[in-house]
Amino acid sequence: MVYLIYKTDNWHSYNSREVIGVCFEPESVIKTCKEQAKKEGEKIKKNQLFNLQTYNQTQGYEGEGEFHFESVDTNTLL
Repeated sequence: MVYLIYKTDNWHSYNSREVIGVCFEPESVIKTCKEQAKKEGEKIKKNQLFNLQTYNQTQGYEGEGEFHFESVDTNTLL
């Protein structure tokens, strides 16, 4: 299993998904999202980290768009 990390629009619409990372552990997802936020000149605040860890997405991220991730089985047709 791997975790795909997306940057989406503010409504998390499927068509706006852009893959920004692939991770093997959930802990790496958070780290990767923080790195992307830093690259954008932003910071993921505590309440957004809670949303990311609990709901697999940010809600109200202060930067452009939102973060979302999902787990995907490997060697499987999507």
